[in-house]
Amino acid sequence: MKHLLENPDFEKASEVLDEYLKRDFTIQMNGLCTVNYQGRAKSKLDRGERLVIKKQDSAILVHGPENYQPKNWQPEVDSYSVKVEYIEDEEMLVLEARRNNPDEVVEIRFESIDLLTVHKLVDKSDLKIRGHEVDIHEAIEDDPDIVEEGLNVVKREKETPAGFIDVFARDEDDQYVVIEVKRNPDYNTVLQLQRYVDEIEEEFSGEIRGILVAPKMTQKILDYLEDRGLEFVEVEMEDVISSYEAIDQSQKGLSDFGADYSTE
Repeated sequence: MKHLLENPDFEKASEVLDEYLKRDFTIQMNGLCTVNYQGRAKSKLDRGERLVIKKQDSAILVHGPENYQPKNWQPEVDSYSVKVEYIEDEEMLVLEARRNNPDEVVEIRFESIDLLTVHKLVDKSDLKIRGHEVDIHEAIEDDPDIVEEGLNVVKREKETPAGFIDVFARDEDDQYVVIEVKRNPDYNTVLQLQRYVDEIEEEFSGEIRGILVAPKMTQKILDYLEDRGLEFVEVEMEDVISSYEAIDQSQKGLSDFGADYSTE
């Protein structure tokens, strides 16, 4: 776990959130808040104690103390922002989750925070079926040739104004390469890669290559990439996960819990 903060002040909470909201971490916040949604409709949740979860796939969920369904949620958030505001001497931490297509915003105003945690979760059963994006990142760092021969990794999670680049590299011709990794790429993935390329073009002179690395790709997304001069490299999950058998053995059945274990 990266952070576990009990009753943090808003400045400290804002500092932690600003660092991790844009990255592939699970963030949990318990506190007193209001929630406003604007998009295809409008909604408002008045003051209440709630659990807010930002997941590693960028989705955000707002739960109350009862019921399994979230009171509000936003899938595939494109950008997060956090700030501390003062209204009539009242201090608030404002968390905003914005989605571009369609244009939707969830704004959460915390009056107090009881608990803030930041953690990187790994679901082994999910890893068995499809693999995990972080495993692809690490595989590229260990063996850049799985993307292309002669590739040299410069940095993982390079920060830009548009977010964190998964892998920043140079090819065998010493040209900068921006690599975005996605298990299930969609149109937003292509747009995000394009934003990263644009940012690097501003930072460095010369032509910048953009490569989307994924286990699979639809023809529509591939056409969308090619229209923007971006590239695609397919990776086999067997090249990323060294042993599916080891993962199978790590998963427990009911018999592994002993005679005292019961489902009743």
